[in-house]
Amino acid sequence: MWVTAGSLCRQSVNFIIGIYVARMIGIKDFGKLAVIQSTIYMLAELGQAGVGFSATKYVASMRSIDSERTGRIIGFSLIFTLVCATLMGSSLYFFATVISKAVLPEQDISTEIRFASLWIIFEMINYLQIRVLNGFEAFSNTAAYNLSQAVLQLPLAIWGAYYGGLTGTIIAFSLVSIISCIVGQVLLRKQCKQFNISITYHNVWQERGILKMSAMVGVCGIAMYATNWFVGILLAKQPNGLVEFGMFNAASRFQSILLFIPKKIYDVTVPVLANLQSEGNRLGFTKALMGAGLFTIVITSTGCLVLVFFAEDLMQLYGAEFVVGAGILRIIAFGAIISAIWTVSTAGLWAAEKSNQMFSLDMIRGSLLLGLCLTGFAINAHDLALAYLYSYSFAIIPLFYALFKLIKEPWVSKTIAASTIV
Repeated sequence: MWVTAGSLCRQSVNFIIGIYVARMIGIKDFGKLAVIQSTIYMLAELGQAGVGFSATKYVASMRSIDSERTGRIIGFSLIFTLVCATLMGSSLYFFATVISKAVLPEQDISTEIRFASLWIIFEMINYLQIRVLNGFEAFSNTAAYNLSQAVLQLPLAIWGAYYGGLTGTIIAFSLVSIISCIVGQVLLRKQCKQFNISITYHNVWQERGILKMSAMVGVCGIAMYATNWFVGILLAKQPNGLVEFGMFNAASRFQSILLFIPKKIYDVTVPVLANLQSEGNRLGFTKALMGAGLFTIVITSTGCLVLVFFAEDLMQLYGAEFVVGAGILRIIAFGAIISAIWTVSTAGLWAAEKSNQMFSLDMIRGSLLLGLCLTGFAINAHDLALAYLYSYSFAIIPLFYALFKLIKEPWVSKTIAASTIV
């Protein structure tokens, strides 16, 4: 409930901001904003290399067993992310012109990309801090984190869009990330104090072993985000592509509303399942995963029906020129159900450290999406929405099979095994 409340507030604010910005800057610049955002998220995923997820996993598993090592893991994760974020932000700033020409050859968005360099640095750190809090199962603090971002983002985004258009909006997002980073650090240290954990930056290199899992998580994330980014750029480069991408982005924001609960369920489920799996509790693991999945299906299906029946009215919120995207919204709504099931189901494999299987599954989904788009499904927003629906629908079959094998294989309590060794 804490996660739901905090996420609902932030998601509502993001939705309102999207509507406001779209009306202020128009559908074409809204398409440019979508290109910049997708580029930021893709590069952020590349830069943090899966360390955030590994921090959740290891903090959840070690917080009650070895407080000293948990402090080193957090310290290592923070240093690693800070270095990677600085390198990524610097690259974005100094190569802004090159990136602009690569993604939109006929449009100059280099100035906006330079301003976004601060955004990506602090967004990467924010992502890590939230992941560590999830590892502590400190969901009330995560809710406070989301609430603080929502309170900041609404007035700053309105101010930025009104006075600076597209550039002002990006500056506003950067300021929110900076302030949120400070708030997140305060909440993280408060949580560590409750567990008598001291974040240390000495001898942290000995915890580099978490990069083994992080590397695979990072590759999977890069495969997903890079594929999504690439097919989006394919659409944006089409004739009238920015308008099409603007409509696709507007419709996708409704999908984000449908998926925000499944994503937060995922964040909660991973540490819980990791703990159950380390105890060898197969029954508890199965019940938790199935319960999360069933709840996800009910919530997402209900929201899907609302989007399908009121598609025209909902798209008109962004402006009259967006109404023609009602059909896109309907396809994305159905795709959200499959995407939500995929998101929550993968928690089982990640919690059990089945990173190789997740990599294979992500490659199947990404390859299918990429193949469809290269053969003509990125020509307009309608077809791109169909490509997403088809790719997730096919890939979810081997995902269920992998989960079935996981539940059926022999389980051993890691806690008991560790005690036996001692």
